Amino acid sequence: MKILVVEDDENSRVLQQDLLESEGYEVWVAENGKDALLILKGKAPDLIISDILMPVMDGYALCRAIRNDPELRDIPFIFYTATYTSPMDEQLARDLGANRFLIKPMDPMKFLEEVKNTVNQCQSKNDIIESDKSVKSPIKLEEEYAAVLARKLDKKVADLEHVQDSLKKAQKIAHIGNWDWCGKSDNLWFSDEMFNILGINPEQKTASIDILQKSVHQDDQEKVSDAICKAINQGIPFQLEHRIVLPDGKNRIIVQEAEISVKDPETGRPIRIVCTVQDITERKKLEQEKAKFEETLRRTEKSRALGTLASGIAHDFNNILMIILGYAEMIKLHLQQDSSAFSYAHQIIAAGKRAAELINQILAFSRHVEQEKRPIEIQPIVKEIIKFIRSSIPATIEIKQKIDKQCPAIMGDTTQIHQVVMNLCTNAYYSMKDTGGMLSVYLEKVLVDPIDPITKFGVNAGVYVRLGVSDTGCGIEKNILERVFEPYFTTKPQGEGTGLGLAVVQGIVQGHHGHIKVYSETGKGSTFHVYFPIINIVKQEEKENLLLEKIKRGKGQHILVVDDEEQIIHILKTMLIKMGYRVTATNNSKEALSLFTKNPLAFDMVITDIAMPHMNGKQLSEAIFEIRKDIPIIVCTGFTEIMTEKDKKQFGIKKYLMKPVLFTKLAEALDEIWTFSK
Repeated sequence: MKILVVEDDENSRVLQQDLLESEGYEVWVAENGKDALLILKGKAPDLIISDILMPVMDGYALCRAIRNDPELRDIPFIFYTATYTSPMDEQLARDLGANRFLIKPMDPMKFLEEVKNTVNQCQSKNDIIESDKSVKSPIKLEEEYAAVLARKLDKKVADLEHVQDSLKKAQKIAHIGNWDWCGKSDNLWFSDEMFNILGINPEQKTASIDILQKSVHQDDQEKVSDAICKAINQGIPFQLEHRIVLPDGKNRIIVQEAEISVKDPETGRPIRIVCTVQDITERKKLEQEKAKFEETLRRTEKSRALGTLASGIAHDFNNILMIILGYAEMIKLHLQQDSSAFSYAHQIIAAGKRAAELINQILAFSRHVEQEKRPIEIQPIVKEIIKFIRSSIPATIEIKQKIDKQCPAIMGDTTQIHQVVMNLCTNAYYSMKDTGGMLSVYLEKVLVDPIDPITKFGVNAGVYVRLGVSDTGCGIEKNILERVFEPYFTTKPQGEGTGLGLAVVQGIVQGHHGHIKVYSETGKGSTFHVYFPIINIVKQEEKENLLLEKIKRGKGQHILVVDDEEQIIHILKTMLIKMGYRVTATNNSKEALSLFTKNPLAFDMVITDIAMPHMNGKQLSEAIFEIRKDIPIIVCTGFTEIMTEKDKKQFGIKKYLMKPVLFTKLAEALDEIWTFSK
């Protein structure tokens, strides 16, 4: 999905872009309305998010231009502003055709939710653009626009005048003080601002070296004392940055810069030293905030780079896995089910599938794949995490596990379940990291009766898979127990937790139609119970055997196979011929288009990769679809961006299969397409 962000403030623009891209959106950016219209020439995004107050062309003018353009008028439009925040501003935005009016700053999760809701509602035609039904004339809208703009400009002028006044006042109180030492009389003089910097009333104290030295923070006293002594005795000037402690106990940071203004011509010793002192505490705070922001940006860029690297590795690795699994399946088809070789082939396939799952986890964590729920068993996930945790936590923490091998399957996403278990185990470990203790993890099938006390907390009667994670750590105090699932709430020290872990866990569990409950007692530990509703499915191995028996063979249909990997072409061709199809294969997408163009009716289906040189799979599919709109197209790829329903319709794609594609999965897809086409 493509989103255009129009924002003149670079920091806000970068943060919006990173946030949206982290959710898998393709983001275009523009600094003002004029630049946005240039970007929109010849192409249209799925959503526009715009600031209002911008140079060259503001957001109101941009929205009006969008709604007056027949090719762009249906694009959902969100205003995201920190300046235009009054009801009058919002009403004008609605009158001009905006779908949403959001005020900065907004919680990132809430912002993403608003974006998603806007797109979904517009796609389902539930959110009708106000400009389509506006009864206000263009003249009336122009008057409203002028009134709002004039009001904002007046406020802007007033704000600027206020800033100028503040700057003038700030210059008067710049926290720059002086002290002056005279060698002949050994007197020290403080300016009034010097007393203010030290937090001392000038009327109550007389300047002295003793006052100056006592104000210095204990850790900095030696270096400050040494510098002042060298200046007085040897005439060596200095510049020092150090901390001072005010009488009220607060710490401040100052810079002292001393100059030797007069020296005794005979002895060369200083007669007078003048020192300028400036309080730079606020400047230091700003520098720290800037450094934190820059570090956040660096981490974001690093995450983006890692995500790109992960996607590249996934593409190549999934291609390799498809070759391994494809040939293993071909071997398995030629063997007796009771033979040792059949069992060996089955183990190769099982290991290959596990490798594919790991790749999917990497891609999901780097936000490059949509999370899809399917029938899964939790036991392998829990065992894998326990194995990982055991190797990474101290020996003072004992792990006890009880995993019921007969637990039924649930409908879920492997990566998200992995995230739930890992988060709960990590939190349990954290509560015992200093004292040691027992980490207990158990998985069991439970029946919740209608009279079970747990039903009072929203758990419906029925059969569940219950995950339990317990620790013997410090426990959770009663007054904060109800807040542990709140976003950004954490009891960990700053820098050790975001406060999002349990909030994310709760969101995942609810997304799986499950429930999570916590029991805790201070000093005795905590227990988290997660209930997942079960589903009844045939075990995977039995399902595969049934599928192999029920696979419907082709009737000689002619399939065009396109992939830039020679070995992928060979294994796909082998699979399809085994199923009873005729195959023409090529590793060149342009050659594939040429073959299809020469005789479009010769082919009954096209199977193509996406990431290919010269012409990618999307472009090839679109070109083929233009020639013949009834041709079924299957995209079969190691990794690329997941296509939206709009993309699939535009390119004529019937199925989207992620590599490694197994024999049974491909046969199912083909059978479904042939059945649907009848």
